[in-house]
Amino acid sequence: MNRFSLAALAAVPMMAILVGCPGPQEDEPQPVITDPSQLQAPAKGQGFQFRTELFGVEPGQEVQDCYFYKISELAKLGGLPESEPVNLHRVQMVQRDGSHHMNIFRVRTIKGLDPAKGAIQRGRALTDECFKSPNWSDWPLVANTQQDGQVDWTFPDGVANVFQPDEWIMLQTHYVNAGSQKTPEKAEVAVNFHTMKREEVKHELGTLFATTQSIRVCKSNPTPTFSRTCQFTGDQPVNIIGANGHFHSRGRDFKMYTWDGTTVGQPPEDKRFYSSTSWDDPPMLRSPELNVAAPAKSGVFFTCGYQWTPPADEIGCAGLDAVDKSESKDCCYTFGPVVEKNEHCNIFVYYWPKQTTDINCF
Repeated sequence: MNRFSLAALAAVPMMAILVGCPGPQEDEPQPVITDPSQLQAPAKGQGFQFRTELFGVEPGQEVQDCYFYKISELAKLGGLPESEPVNLHRVQMVQRDGSHHMNIFRVRTIKGLDPAKGAIQRGRALTDECFKSPNWSDWPLVANTQQDGQVDWTFPDGVANVFQPDEWIMLQTHYVNAGSQKTPEKAEVAVNFHTMKREEVKHELGTLFATTQSIRVCKSNPTPTFSRTCQFTGDQPVNIIGANGHFHSRGRDFKMYTWDGTTVGQPPEDKRFYSSTSWDDPPMLRSPELNVAAPAKSGVFFTCGYQWTPPADEIGCAGLDAVDKSESKDCCYTFGPVVEKNEHCNIFVYYWPKQTTDINCF
């Protein structure tokens, strides 16, 4: 694969990577930052910053763009050894209002979405690769947030998400300026990775990303619930330290439970560690408030409940049928990326110690 170089990254006028500007010390009280341009980069040698450009989202438009970065090039720009692993211990993310979601993934199997095709790959239509979820079906989760969420999360002592120098990461940002969400002005995202020394790393952070794609929210069946399990892959018990769920505006009830890995059916309520009734501003639970012990070979059971609502007049049931032609006599929302036409049931889980690999249940 032909990789674009550091020089090529630097030549991209619409994407900034900022490093070397000393920010406040981690133990100082931090003000809440809502403007990505105000997020200071980590001090040189202690991490790096990467960000999107400032871009507009026209009324009625959904924009989903994918930005690619190579770890060794980010490390070099941050004053870190470019041939050594990057040990992420604290992540900061700031995005402007109107975001539907922002996810960061490690790049693994290459399909249509390929960093060799450019540092920025736009998503303006369902035919664009940045909208096609099979592209990242085995790309491990790194970080996520939703809506106007701001994240400043330091992992527990000795825990780091470890990246190899030759790895690529992809930042995907989705903004919506349509019926259910509004982007008031311009869109933009900024991210800081703060690192820790290699000798301080005692445990690696692992992630679990799972999605249910058999969703059908229909006028004929207006209040369905869909459930799924996803299992940890190793022989060690784990500590769940981060979790949140994601669905669209028909979503009404989202729950996650620890699961013993064998029992069929929903676990008892004393095993529930996450719940949300808000589709547009779901809780983002993280340590130190969240710390759930899960036995070896256990997993996560999650469930999403929905309430059918009529589609917007400009879409109508015919617009939904164009997505799901098998239900031409009904009016159904099915799995897909478009907020106004489709539904999701996704979970994002962070834990330590990392098992044999990061986990994707797709």
